[in-house]
Amino acid sequence: MTIFCFVFNKISLALVSVMGHLFLDIETFSSSLDADSSLNPYKKGAKVIVIAYTYYNSFKPPLKEEAKPPVFLKEWESSEKAILEEFYCFLKKTSAVDQYLKIAGFNVTKFDLPYLFGRMNSLKIAPEEELHDLLFRPFGVDLFQLTPIISEKTKKHGQLWGINHKEACNFFKLQEKEANGLDCTKFYNEKNYEKIMEYCTQEFNFEQLLDCIYLHVMKNFHGK
Repeated sequence: MTIFCFVFNKISLALVSVMGHLFLDIETFSSSLDADSSLNPYKKGAKVIVIAYTYYNSFKPPLKEEAKPPVFLKEWESSEKAILEEFYCFLKKTSAVDQYLKIAGFNVTKFDLPYLFGRMNSLKIAPEEELHDLLFRPFGVDLFQLTPIISEKTKKHGQLWGINHKEACNFFKLQEKEANGLDCTKFYNEKNYEKIMEYCTQEFNFEQLLDCIYLHVMKNFHGK
C-alpha cells in the first residue's frame, strides 16, 4: 500500500505539473493595400509582426509579482512565416505534455487566436485540423470577457458591457500603454522597432491583470 501511495502521488504531481498557463498577445500590420488587414488575416498585406507569450507550468496562474518577461518573436528579425513556425513548434510541443493548457490574453478568443489561425493557414504552417486543435481546443481565459464585472458601462446600459485594455488597467491602477495597435504600423513603416517593443512591453501585463480581476471577484462576490 505504501508503495502504491508513493507511485500514485508521483503520478498525481506529474499530472498537476502539466496544467499550465500560456499568456499570449500578437501585433498585426495595417497594410496600405487594405486597412482592415490588421483585423482580418485574409486581407491583402495582412501579417503578424510580433508574437509575445509567457508560459507557466503550474496549476494556478501566477500572482502578479511572479510575472516574468515575455518571449518576443519579431517579424523584422526573420520573417512572418519564421515566427509563426517558431510559435507553432512551441505550442505543439507544449500541448503534447500539457493537456490542460489554458491560453489567456485580452480579447484573445476574438482576435489573437483567429488571426493566428488565419495567417498560419494562409502560409501553410500546418493542416487546418491541427491548427484548430492547437489554437481553439485548449482551455481559455479571455480577460476582455471578464471586464464587464469592473465596467461602469455595465450599470449604465443595464447589460454586460466590456471595456478595453487601457480602461481595465486604469481601473486597477496598472501601467497603461501609451500608444495603440495602429501606431505599431506607423512605427513599423518608420523602422522604429524600439517603439514597437516599448508598446508591446507596456501592453503585456496579462498576468497582473488576471490576478487583479481574481482578487476583485474574491473580495466583492465572496466576501474575502
